[in-house]
Amino acid sequence: MAKKIKLNEAPPIDYDGRPERMSPDIERKLRSREHPLGAHQSFPGKEGDENNFEEIIASKRFKDVIDKVKSATGLEEVNPQAAMSLQPMLMSAVQRVMSIESANKQKLEDLAVSLVVDQMDIPEGDLQFDAKLEKPTLQGMQKKPKEKKKKELEFKQPDTEDKEAAERLAKLDLEKQKRRLINSLIQGSSKKAHYMFHLVNEALNEIDPDLVNLYSLVMSVNDLMYWIMPDMEGMVGGGADEMAAGREEVDLETDPPTIKAKGIMFPILVHELWKGVMEYVSMHGLPSDPEFAEEVIGSEDTLPAEVWDLRLGPIIWEKFMESYPEDLLNSDDYGRIKNYLYYNIVSLEPEPFIGLAKEILSGSPRGKEMVAKIVDDIKKQLKDEDYEDATGEVSTPSDLPGLDDSTQPTQELDMDTILDKINKSGMESLTQDEKDFLYNL
Repeated sequence: MAKKIKLNEAPPIDYDGRPERMSPDIERKLRSREHPLGAHQSFPGKEGDENNFEEIIASKRFKDVIDKVKSATGLEEVNPQAAMSLQPMLMSAVQRVMSIESANKQKLEDLAVSLVVDQMDIPEGDLQFDAKLEKPTLQGMQKKPKEKKKKELEFKQPDTEDKEAAERLAKLDLEKQKRRLINSLIQGSSKKAHYMFHLVNEALNEIDPDLVNLYSLVMSVNDLMYWIMPDMEGMVGGGADEMAAGREEVDLETDPPTIKAKGIMFPILVHELWKGVMEYVSMHGLPSDPEFAEEVIGSEDTLPAEVWDLRLGPIIWEKFMESYPEDLLNSDDYGRIKNYLYYNIVSLEPEPFIGLAKEILSGSPRGKEMVAKIVDDIKKQLKDEDYEDATGEVSTPSDLPGLDDSTQPTQELDMDTILDKINKSGMESLTQDEKDFLYNL
């Protein structure tokens, strides 16, 4: 008898006929959207689509991970039996790596910093770095803020008549949505840094010719664990200090700010340094209201959420990279412009940020046009100033194409004038038109 198929039953994740499978629990959470990035407002798609956006990008990422494992291990198929054999292989490789690195600790720490500075095109004097090749603990490093209990939240469910409180809650929700996606961009970008050791093969071969292959094995198998272990979120949340392979902290008390990073091996140290720089730039995307910022960080910067950022973030970051103008990728100024570009994007107010992100993630021509407009504005600004003396405070473009014209102010307002007014007299001094102008940028 033929199997009955429910008419509303969605097809499974597309594996392109491959035998490898992610954990059924992860499949279920992707389907039901029971995860921190589930049904994010920036994700494209509509109800009735065969697969939701998360399933589509998860499928792409999982296949990328499998390909890396096969390349590093020589396995033709990563079935459950083969996956089990990878654990002792991983442990053996980790022990060998740490043995080699222990005799070359300072050299590898310096190499990690120089690699990140070079690849991120960080001007001399803008940041300083404290990189340690060692197992991190929360002691001496900034703890991630814990999610607050609902009863502690200042912005409780308001009375239906309390319009102002309702508006603040709506604004807070948008800020959380924005931070959630920014966190996935931070992790997605930083995850790519796990494999940047290939850029310094020569230097690593001088230390030990086995290092590159060992790193490839360790990092690829580690990535696989995020997809085949069903309760990774619970494990991370319950024993963060014991399981941590790396930590980063941005110290704003020093001049210039210091990116502090620890990692148990070179690729992880590079990852944490990269993440620290991304986190530093992404601070400009937090709400200016300290109470809002505290609520947003407490809600979204959690270790279980970080697991999903590591799973889906790399493809989200890839899609942002794909939106860059072709001439930018081939430009001599690519490094510095891309830094300003990311800064400008995360500095947008939540609604335009989410709108732009949705266009980018859908791969629409409109999204490419919007990004190209930001890049053009940056190029113009850089032409008007000496880059060596630049503060990095590039103003956010106020005329992004493709935004709903009906949301733009009818009267001419000047951002610099408004910002001066805020600096002198605070947000309370702004007229409603001036506030609307800022919120609709």
